[in-house]
Amino acid sequence: MSINNKSTVNPLGLEPKREKSGSDTFRKYNFQYHWAFCRMLDELEHGREFALFIEEHEDVTLADSLDSEKTTFEFNQIKETSKKHTIQSLTKKTKKDPQSLIEKLAKSCCDKSYSKKILRVNFVSTGGYSFELHKKGFNFEEISSSQLTEDEGKVVAGCIAEIRNTDGFYEKLAFVIPDLPEKAFDLVVEGRISSLINKLAPGLKYDSSSIYSFIIRDLNRKGENSFDYAEWDQSIRKKAITHKQLSTIIEQHIGRKPDVNIVAELTQILKDDYSFNSITRRSVVGGFNRYYAKRMANREKSVNDVSMDIISSIEKLAHKYSSAKDLETAVINTLSESTLSFFQTNEDRTGAFLYEFLEGVEI
Repeated sequence: MSINNKSTVNPLGLEPKREKSGSDTFRKYNFQYHWAFCRMLDELEHGREFALFIEEHEDVTLADSLDSEKTTFEFNQIKETSKKHTIQSLTKKTKKDPQSLIEKLAKSCCDKSYSKKILRVNFVSTGGYSFELHKKGFNFEEISSSQLTEDEGKVVAGCIAEIRNTDGFYEKLAFVIPDLPEKAFDLVVEGRISSLINKLAPGLKYDSSSIYSFIIRDLNRKGENSFDYAEWDQSIRKKAITHKQLSTIIEQHIGRKPDVNIVAELTQILKDDYSFNSITRRSVVGGFNRYYAKRMANREKSVNDVSMDIISSIEKLAHKYSSAKDLETAVINTLSESTLSFFQTNEDRTGAFLYEFLEGVEI
């Protein structure tokens, strides 16, 4: 192709750019957010409760409970680089950067009011590592501090010697190679979303692109929020994405509907056993569909506990009643407080009861 072809030549491409670091900086920043996204998908897949914070004392901070008294933390410092880190590079100080990478990590974890709540501290690097164990032929995805040699441990100890209250930091430290590529990581995350939904509920119709866009925008918004919050609940709301929020977003972007036979039976039961007006009846159907989506695309323990509580009560009481409405009244009286508080409205609760009555049990 001729460079003189005016229809195809980019006039801005005829000279090299003076500044190219901006795109590299954005990629590194963006990688961190996508790594956090994958971390949430992993937690959700395993049905674990979590709250994930971006730029909250560390690049990515993971809380394992929404209860401020019970929660513990995992701190993650993320580095997008092509260079392999050695113990020397991790602990090196220079005039330009008088604090080493390990020292920075230790300062965010040690001598803090929350230090005892930190269970794990990860240094995550795309470039990998070159430690003594690698010279022996090992190639681990995660390397705990206990796998370092005594001499390597002494170098790390010397690096953080001037920091107060570092007890336990070294034992919590781990070095991680992320399973997220340095380029096209947005497409990989979309693929991970699809893989998760297919694993949770095969055959479900979903929009992984919309799920991705919604979550990544929320991560960016919360990462840009630099305010401090004294109240835990406010911090969760303003700075974190939780397992509940991620589950809800996935549920809102799935398109599979219950079996037509189940829907037909639901319609008949609402007509024969319940004296609802049209608005209430539509609210119950909406609650039924929302609960169905949760059951199909959710591995949260809370959802499973609610389901088992309702099913157990139905199976114990079904033989005593001739109508679904009377059975529901009896079932509600036996449900736990946590199950009852799971539903925002009576219609949502009725919808969930009818789903389990029609789909969850054999009578």
